[in-house]
Amino acid sequence: MGRTAMLLVLGLGVALGLIGFQINRSAAIATNTQYAYLKYMNARNLARASVHAALRTYDRGQTPAVGVDTKFGNGIFRLDSLRASPDGDTLRMVTRGEYAESTYVMRLTLFRSTKPFPTVNAAIAIRATPVKFSLSGKASVDGHNYNISGTNKVGYDDKPGVATMTKADSAIVVNAAGPLVDGLPPVVMDPSTIDPLEFLDIYKNNADYMYDTPGTYAAQTWGDISNPVIVYANAGDDTSFAIKFAGGVTGYGILVVRGNVQFNGNLNFHGLVVVDGFNTTVSFGASGTPGILGGVIIAGNAGASVTLKGTGANAKVAYSSEALSNARNIGKLRYYTILDWFE
Repeated sequence: MGRTAMLLVLGLGVALGLIGFQINRSAAIATNTQYAYLKYMNARNLARASVHAALRTYDRGQTPAVGVDTKFGNGIFRLDSLRASPDGDTLRMVTRGEYAESTYVMRLTLFRSTKPFPTVNAAIAIRATPVKFSLSGKASVDGHNYNISGTNKVGYDDKPGVATMTKADSAIVVNAAGPLVDGLPPVVMDPSTIDPLEFLDIYKNNADYMYDTPGTYAAQTWGDISNPVIVYANAGDDTSFAIKFAGGVTGYGILVVRGNVQFNGNLNFHGLVVVDGFNTTVSFGASGTPGILGGVIIAGNAGASVTLKGTGANAKVAYSSEALSNARNIGKLRYYTILDWFE
């Protein structure tokens, strides 16, 4: 009986030992599996981080570094290759993420698109009626297509100088401006001018510069030709111009003003200007050489008043498809469609 009990105890001990060994072995396998999965996922996330970093750099108009390791956390990511189509809209890239002993490679083809951008069909397109229009001094409006610097006419894709919603408003502009408005034709009735309202929230939410405090703003620099930006000013319907821009203002990209605005001094903006409000008033002061190169859309629920003056020879609004194209390609307004993705 004692021998039997001893054998049972020994057998039970062996069984428990085997069970414990299996449990420890299973725990070790589970731990190794979890760690292997962690390494895999971290390497995969690093490869994706390389995609995002490359696209953000590309959208800023810069060239992403190829073959350069970037440390992130306890791993690295790298852009192995990047090829762009001649127009820059199709990108092919290979990225890599490394974490511990795991390496993850992604190969993808992306198509770059632009979020909806308003069509500008004149140097100044007015989507409001009735219109009050005044042009004096050396100020002018020109619908001929200029390059982005404004130094030369392109020679094609010319637009009207001013577009209005009705024939009556076109007649008002012609009588007020005379030869100071040029284009093909100088003044035209075009009720198809797009309502900018649907774009304004996009621009407000992505603004690089925001002005919502009354005052006069001078010596402002908004981006440059290789880095166009979005400027948003909430000026309100104050006819005394709660917000004014005066003296040494240079910008590239998109300028949106909700309400009334006055431009004075040496303003030089290259791109799209949208002014929207109730009874919208846009005024270029008499001093300096305020100028816009690109296109202007003026909207007003109860009409619009446009006053252009200027003592300088460059006080003008001129159409430029190149300046508008540059504004359209602001990185924040680009998005990517996946054409091919392999990982």
